[in-house]
Amino acid sequence: METIKLEVGEKPRVKITTIGGDLRLSGRLDTQFEAQAPEQGTLTVDQDGDQIQVSCRSGCLIFLPAAAKVEVEQVGGDARVIGLTSDLMIKTVGGDLSLRRVARSTFELIGGDLHARQVDGDLTVDRIGADAVAEKVEGDVRLRSIGADLVLHKVTGTVEATVGGDASLSLSPQADSTSVVNAGGDLTCRLSEDISAQISMKAGGDMAMPTDVERESENGETVIRLGEAEATIKLTAGGNLWLRVGTREMDFAEDFVGSVMGELDARLAEMEARFNAIGAGMYTFDAERIGERVRRSVERARRKANKAQGRAAKRAEKYARKHGRKHTITIGGPEPRGPAVSEEERMAVLRMLEQGKISVEEAEQLLKSLGGED
Repeated sequence: METIKLEVGEKPRVKITTIGGDLRLSGRLDTQFEAQAPEQGTLTVDQDGDQIQVSCRSGCLIFLPAAAKVEVEQVGGDARVIGLTSDLMIKTVGGDLSLRRVARSTFELIGGDLHARQVDGDLTVDRIGADAVAEKVEGDVRLRSIGADLVLHKVTGTVEATVGGDASLSLSPQADSTSVVNAGGDLTCRLSEDISAQISMKAGGDMAMPTDVERESENGETVIRLGEAEATIKLTAGGNLWLRVGTREMDFAEDFVGSVMGELDARLAEMEARFNAIGAGMYTFDAERIGERVRRSVERARRKANKAQGRAAKRAEKYARKHGRKHTITIGGPEPRGPAVSEEERMAVLRMLEQGKISVEEAEQLLKSLGGED
């Protein structure tokens, strides 16, 4: 493992030109920049004052000051960014992109999925090849083209999104804002109980909305006004459209799942670095394989939670219309087990535990992840 460390101050400007594999960026309360890559990864880091330029033919793990301003041109694989308080801009990510606890973020192309949680600022993406999930965004969300499904939860700013598949939204728009969402499939939208907005809706299939509000038709659209109608929301669905106002019991479960996922993500980059460092001198210890197993375990749990949210919302609405009462839904089944942990990996983990390099809890978590358990 090749490691480069530099003293860069609290607010460096970091430009990453090309990463051939996966990129991991982790902000921390420090003034040091640290980049790690495999020995044959051709890691290059140039410094000119507070300006840092990085390139690597393989995957790369980077720790940097949380207030660093980061610009990335191209990532060949997946990208994971955690804990940055300044602007982030990435032009192209070939695989999936995961964001946790970041500030204003702008992207041109994401080839796979987008998972964003706790964004303190605007989130803008020109094109997403697969699914998009954004939770707890304190700013505007602009997702101009999404190839598959969209889930937005607890967004306080303006929303603009064009979705090829289904969309599930939870919005709290501000006064004088305009949000526009177009979905090729079904669309579910939940608004805060104290909402003040005019909502225009159009659907190719069935449409469901609160029964205690006045509605009218304008230019082929159904329009309702809530409160003083200070914000504007326009919803279009190729399939069915559901509009609901207020909270639901299911929100508590979703917040719990999101909290667990966020905690796992926060520690993942740190674990990868520690495992790489610990395993550097062990022939049988494959740190890259361990990191990939952990990531797959986390992603399975996240995808399961996100899909369950959308399915449960649709089933709840259908059941409520039919029976006219509240109910509880149990969702999800057992995931197929991953490949079993090898004897070499088990011995390596036990060796680290014996040497005091990891705790008993970390050893148990690592063995479960290697075995494909969530």
